[in-house]
Amino acid sequence: MSFRLRVFGLVLLVAVTAIGVTAWLSVRLTARQIAESQQTATRNEVTTVETFREYAQRHGTWAGIDKVVQRVSTANQQRIRLTNLYGQVTVDTDHMAGRSARPVVSQPALIDPRPTLTFPPGEADERPSPELEAKIGYRLEAVTLQSIIEFRQTVLFARCLTDQRLAPPATTVNRYGIPVVNGTGDDFGCGQQVRDSNAVEQEGDTAFVVGCRGEQRPAACLTKAFGERVSSFAPEPLQLYLGAVDQGAASLIGRPGLAAGGGVLLLVVLGTAVIARQVSRPVRDLTAASRRLADGHLDTRVPAAGRDELGQLSESFNRMASALQAAEQAQRRLVASVAHELRTPLSNLLGYLEALQDGLVAPSRELFGSLHDEAVLQRRILDDLQDLTLAEAGHLTYRRSDFDVADLVDTARVAHLAVAEAAGVRLTAETAGPLPVHADHDRLRQVLGNLIGNAIRYTDRGGLVTLRAFPEADAVVVEVRDTGCGIAPDDLPFVFQRFWRADPARDRATGGSGLGLTIARQIVRDHGGDLVVESTVGEGSTFRWTLPTRGPEPGRGVATGTGRAVRPA
Repeated sequence: MSFRLRVFGLVLLVAVTAIGVTAWLSVRLTARQIAESQQTATRNEVTTVETFREYAQRHGTWAGIDKVVQRVSTANQQRIRLTNLYGQVTVDTDHMAGRSARPVVSQPALIDPRPTLTFPPGEADERPSPELEAKIGYRLEAVTLQSIIEFRQTVLFARCLTDQRLAPPATTVNRYGIPVVNGTGDDFGCGQQVRDSNAVEQEGDTAFVVGCRGEQRPAACLTKAFGERVSSFAPEPLQLYLGAVDQGAASLIGRPGLAAGGGVLLLVVLGTAVIARQVSRPVRDLTAASRRLADGHLDTRVPAAGRDELGQLSESFNRMASALQAAEQAQRRLVASVAHELRTPLSNLLGYLEALQDGLVAPSRELFGSLHDEAVLQRRILDDLQDLTLAEAGHLTYRRSDFDVADLVDTARVAHLAVAEAAGVRLTAETAGPLPVHADHDRLRQVLGNLIGNAIRYTDRGGLVTLRAFPEADAVVVEVRDTGCGIAPDDLPFVFQRFWRADPARDRATGGSGLGLTIARQIVRDHGGDLVVESTVGEGSTFRWTLPTRGPEPGRGVATGTGRAVRPA
């Protein structure tokens, strides 16, 4: 029996036992209490939010709210916590009781004392004060400006009285939903403070309101502008938390529920102990092996006994360790290859420069041309390394478009014709067009150019290089066939490896950077195809790549475009 089935059977036994013991307790003891508790909590939350909101609107400040919080908390027998929108605590009954704050259990309710400006139907028939309308120019803007001024007057007047421990003023809600104080008078200088503040802020109020001119929905814009403006002087919104983690939990369960829960817990502990005993040894082995692997011992392996999930996990770990070890070895080989490839051109450059510095060699056009060629070789190696790194990481950019592969082959033949003639090699093309595909034209031209260049380079004078393109099922096949020296069977597995050359005697000037075939195969594979090679020593080689007519969907690092048109049939 697999580990999964053993765990399933044990958990099923625990679940059936737990359901049989606790089902009737859960239904009979908690359902009604939970429902009633939720209803009560909802009513309490709505009432509490409205109580605190009315306090902030009547007093113009949250100062003194702690007394109201204490009164409501005592009446509801419930912990209350008020914070601002950034989580900073304003009032917490746990702190008021002299103890540490307990974690909260519910999502916060928003208490926003700022009113919402509303324009009732038929508002166009009403007119505000003539002075404001004459100043602001538009009726709705005048209403908004008047509402801002009146609400500031209400808030500042109430706050002033509250600061002096006086009763808050009487207010009424006007037809726009804004609380308005019934006259400010000169109570203890508060009225004059309100008038001074309105006089100072009038220009800023006007700027907020006139910003909505030209809007298609001026009423909505003015409502938003009103809310933003009054936020600068109205009491800030607070978040209300009711209850705590340990509040009321035991009362819902009761002693029978606690006893049943204890029995279930005991059964779970015993079952877990059995499972732990079965899995502890392989887990310990995996833990120790993981630590050794993290310390750099990539030859670490674990015993993979059994065919259950733990055995498969051990096998997966061993495969992962083998992959890491192979990757490290490949990285070391790559570093060594790069160092080897760069050493010779750098040594040549250094030797020539030292000879020039010591006066052993006279400067000449030919010498500088040679130095330039060496620098170009180094640049080509670095460019190829960068392309290869991007391709293998999946970050090489592809600009896909629709085009005809037959046109691509013809264009590549013409581009390499001069090189082939200079090498004494005949270059021909055979296409069964049209061959439409959706791919990156420039990248595939890079692939084809690399294959043609290699074919010409390894074909002796009088030889032949043939380009062929033809359809095959839902794909297009492109072949580059030469009559060169061929590749030995033992060398074929290494053709697409980095820095591999078929003829070690060839130098970098004639043998390329050693990265072209690796890059070419990666580009073709990124298009959903593949690049393979067939070769016979003394007869020549054939590089064949297959490309789906519709490549894979563009992903990361892939762009699309209209590109070149497909040649009509």
